[in-house]
Amino acid sequence: MTKLHTFIAAATLLASANSFAADITVLPSDLNGGGLNQWNLSNYRGTSNGYTSTTSAGITTNNPRNGNGSVEMSLTNSTGKADYAYTWGFDSTRTLGSLTSMSYDWYRSSESSAGGVMPAFRLLYDADGSATTSADQGYLIFEQVYNPNVASVVSDQWVNSDLMTANLWQRQFSPGFTVESYGVTLADWASGSNQPANADRLGAGTAILGIEFGIGSGWNGTFRGFVDNVSFGFNSDVTTFNFEAAQAAEVPEPDSIALLALGLTGLLAARRRRLITSS
Repeated sequence: MTKLHTFIAAATLLASANSFAADITVLPSDLNGGGLNQWNLSNYRGTSNGYTSTTSAGITTNNPRNGNGSVEMSLTNSTGKADYAYTWGFDSTRTLGSLTSMSYDWYRSSESSAGGVMPAFRLLYDADGSATTSADQGYLIFEQVYNPNVASVVSDQWVNSDLMTANLWQRQFSPGFTVESYGVTLADWASGSNQPANADRLGAGTAILGIEFGIGSGWNGTFRGFVDNVSFGFNSDVTTFNFEAAQAAEVPEPDSIALLALGLTGLLAARRRRLITSS
């Protein structure tokens, strides 16, 4: 079987016209360019490349959200960092204005000593939506601590975060600057309103080039957590990535079961006729 086994229910039609949902199972063999899903480990900092943190990231069975796996991520000190990125580049149908859904599930273990942190989520943007310029690119970043609707980051339970109603802060790539304004919603960035004067000016035409989730970048202390069910939609076309440690056993479709039953019925009838004619 080819890598197409990662697409479990691609192009499942919804009731509304011109919209679909794709549920994609991501296996360990599909990470880091191994499959069609394009998820890659990036910004890794650990003992293997000169840092003092024992940093790990990958799909495990230790704490499945659903199914048999999820992405586990951990670090042991402030030098550690690890992200998983899914990028698609410039696509005129994928802009802030056409973004209709964005969410993911995360889990913070109480084993973590780093306070107030959980796996963060980032949208990679190009402010003017043009591939001819690159100095206007950066991240919109979601962290639960900057969202007043939740008093604190909880531990030892799965949380689903809907970014469509959340605050996201901005990190510019050029000149490498963090815009320290944490009360700007995704709707504000898309509409061009309530944006800080020193921020890249975003709007409906801002291109979204990819998404990331990850841990680290100066976190003081240890951290262990998990991520699963990363979902995004543009123009109501929704894609959800379910990270699993192993492929679930395939279940026959109802039509296939009916055909199998019909075939067995035919075989039994033919055998009965042979028995009658031979008696």
